[in-house]
Amino acid sequence: AQTATDQNDYFRSLERYIKASILVAAAGREGGIGPETQMKYLVEAEKHVEAFDRGIDSMTEAGIDQDILESGRDAVIDLYNNMGIVEKNRGALPQARALFMKALALKANDGHALVQLASLEDADGDDIVSNVKELDPEYVGALFDGYSSRFESELVDVLEYKGHSLVYDALTATWKQSRQSTSSIKNVIDLGCGTGLLGELIANDMPWVNLHGIDLSQRMVGIAKERKSNSANSVYGSVSNGDAAQYLSIQEKESVDCILASDVFIYIGDISSVLEESARCLVKNGLVCFTVETYRDTGKTASGLKLLRSGRFGHSKTYVENLASSKGLKMLTWKECILRKQGGLDVKGAVVVLKNI
Repeated sequence: AQTATDQNDYFRSLERYIKASILVAAAGREGGIGPETQMKYLVEAEKHVEAFDRGIDSMTEAGIDQDILESGRDAVIDLYNNMGIVEKNRGALPQARALFMKALALKANDGHALVQLASLEDADGDDIVSNVKELDPEYVGALFDGYSSRFESELVDVLEYKGHSLVYDALTATWKQSRQSTSSIKNVIDLGCGTGLLGELIANDMPWVNLHGIDLSQRMVGIAKERKSNSANSVYGSVSNGDAAQYLSIQEKESVDCILASDVFIYIGDISSVLEESARCLVKNGLVCFTVETYRDTGKTASGLKLLRSGRFGHSKTYVENLASSKGLKMLTWKECILRKQGGLDVKGAVVVLKNI
């Protein structure tokens, strides 16, 4: 009879095999190998999925390590997502959808599967997609960890991203209109600070400000910590790795002058908690300034919040204004704009300014 150690070693080897199959298929995709050959490797790996199901069923009595099985299950989720991508790329949308659904059956909030499901051409009106209000923070963090080394070169230089400039311009225009002296601004929080594009604009023009960044991506945090202003000082007084709403929740009441978020809420989705915590920690008349993506409302999403085919969330003006009002925030600005390019087309959005009243 196999011992628990033997069983654990067996499941570790299965996980390694599944991961290796995924890598081989991905390398084939990059190397121009056709989808049929890619799928062959993945289908072979799928034959071993049942073993994990049996292992989970007998985990307690067999003494199998739960962490090993959970890690293996993550590999199976990754397998189904990769199989779905291959099917999507060759136009087999029903088969792709079924595979993404298999991944979601194992992890209901799996970000990769939800984003891929939303990207399918037949996804409009899909109950699962239309009910998605947020993405798994681990997925978002991993997404930007992988993107961090080329983030600015691709986003700014290739995709003509301008969200950071839009937020900064809207912020300074609001201060100018209200005749508020920027010298009175002391504490600013940059949510989803990324590599520090927006933070650098603040640091260069208002070097006296205590600027604090927060981001889900550990690699982005590392880059932001090293970013320098024109005066060769660190852009941020501190940069933390974590969730935006949780970070705001630990700030003292009425201690922050301004909260910024450039292309951040498009990955958060439901911003209720963020706005609630913003209202709590902002000083009276303090500002929240951010960008959102907009979308053409077909009437299938009554909430005003939608996971788009791009894998990002779209927000309607009504959604933002009503939610802000319920948290004690007044909308001062909703200015429609172009956030960047994608696939050669303009990505439409809006820059928003809210005031704590």
